[in-house]
Amino acid sequence: MPARATPITRRALVTGSLAGAALLATGCDPVDGLLGDDDDPGVSGAVTPTAPAVDADSDLVAEVATAVASVAALATATGTSYPPLAPTTTRLATLHAAHLAELGGADPATPPAVAGNRATALQGLDQAETRLQDRLVQAAGGAESGALAQLLASMAAAVAQQRAAL
Repeated sequence: MPARATPITRRALVTGSLAGAALLATGCDPVDGLLGDDDDPGVSGAVTPTAPAVDADSDLVAEVATAVASVAALATATGTSYPPLAPTTTRLATLHAAHLAELGGADPATPPAVAGNRATALQGLDQAETRLQDRLVQAAGGAESGALAQLLASMAAAVAQQRAAL
């Protein structure tokens, strides 16, 4: 007949959970002593999973930054051409400027001419934002660096949230 398991008290469960949470919150690495500090990955052999690969993503970042700058210019031009759309387009342009800053900047894009009526201009902007969102998702999937992939994915999510307001 199997022995009956000893029940765990609520106090032991809470204490163990708090101790585990404290260990995670302090960032302790149980194998840090074996691998050494990961401040210099070349010395210990440890690699930080979000550390970017050397220049592996530089072309990707440049392409994405150019796409963001282009859509930012379109958003600004649309708001200038149709002042009632300015609050919406200013939010988009501000978002894209913040994204460009995170990517290290880009050359400003030439503002395009916005033709048609207000509805057509808004539809064109929405299509450009949709293409940018898709490009950001694609770039996140193709990034070598985990940190860059997270950044690009969050940018895609931010664009999606702003598109909902269009």
